[in-house]
Amino acid sequence: MNKKMYIVILGLALSAATAMAIIYDESDFSAGGRMYEPAPEEHQVGKDNGDGQGFHHPGEDCGLCHKVGGRAEKYLWTMAGTLYKNRSGTTILKGGEVIMEDRDGNVISMTSNRAGNFWTEAPIASDPYTVSNYHGHEPFSPMYTEDEDGNLLEPADPDNPKTWHYKTWLRKGKIVRTMMTIGGIGGSPVYNRMSCNMHHGGITHRSGALWVGRNSTLPSYPAENLSYRKHIYPILRSNCAPCHIPGKSKTSVNTKTDLPPSDPASTCIDYSGGLDLMTYQGSTVEVAKLNAEGKPDGTEIIKKIGVVQVVDTSAPSESILLVKTLNNDEQHGGGKFWSKRSADYIALKQWIAEGAENN
Repeated sequence: MNKKMYIVILGLALSAATAMAIIYDESDFSAGGRMYEPAPEEHQVGKDNGDGQGFHHPGEDCGLCHKVGGRAEKYLWTMAGTLYKNRSGTTILKGGEVIMEDRDGNVISMTSNRAGNFWTEAPIASDPYTVSNYHGHEPFSPMYTEDEDGNLLEPADPDNPKTWHYKTWLRKGKIVRTMMTIGGIGGSPVYNRMSCNMHHGGITHRSGALWVGRNSTLPSYPAENLSYRKHIYPILRSNCAPCHIPGKSKTSVNTKTDLPPSDPASTCIDYSGGLDLMTYQGSTVEVAKLNAEGKPDGTEIIKKIGVVQVVDTSAPSESILLVKTLNNDEQHGGGKFWSKRSADYIALKQWIAEGAENN
């Protein structure tokens, strides 16, 4: 079944739903509602893998060819990309799982091949309350219409990939990485432009790669005298960006529930939690404020605490930096990174025990 047929099915399904009362749970499918949701378990791994071998062009934008009118029009994917072992995107990962859950609770599972590539034709449910945006940011414009009482009159166009919303998890064995926010495919009905590695590309892209793995950040660490700059910062840079960074770090706006009623020109969740793990002491950054048209309109100061504020040299293992990211019951929107036997965890704990110096 090709994608055009899927679009027809999605359109028919939504038309049927529209005939009835559309109920939208504002606490559910949103960045906040799904922040701590664990990866789905009750599904067959790789059940939605696309046909063919697909060993070509790892790390590139699959949509350039796999689109209506493109060189690979015969194969129209709803999602495709490349999975890596490391954030820098230098080593591809074979056998990793990309899990997507759409707005209707449908689980899509893809596994990466020996080129690191994954792809699927599985349909992704359309969100009737999609908000149009520029890369998740201002300006925002609802793609739906409501009456004065907030009742849905016309849903967002189900044929538009921007309305196909999902949350993603990456898994390799027992290691799971969580994509914290809710995303949309993007593009147009003839071009699914936003494969996963549009924003999670190879080493040349500032956002780094779409990755999951067991490997430690560095090949090895000294047993003592660890350096913040040489050993610790690379661990934090690899695992904690792009959430815990200086300046703006709010969830992108994709749906109605991402728009606070009091301020529709801002997002509702700062997923850094006011914590900047890219700086030792914290950061103070002056950034431009944008108006409803996405143009600069004054500035604001964003202050965040740094690494030194979330470590406890008297009880290293109780440091927030370690507790929040350990495989335990503590909630962390970005997921769990390591066990107490992981090399990165041991290095961080040792550095804290040595005084957590800015060395």
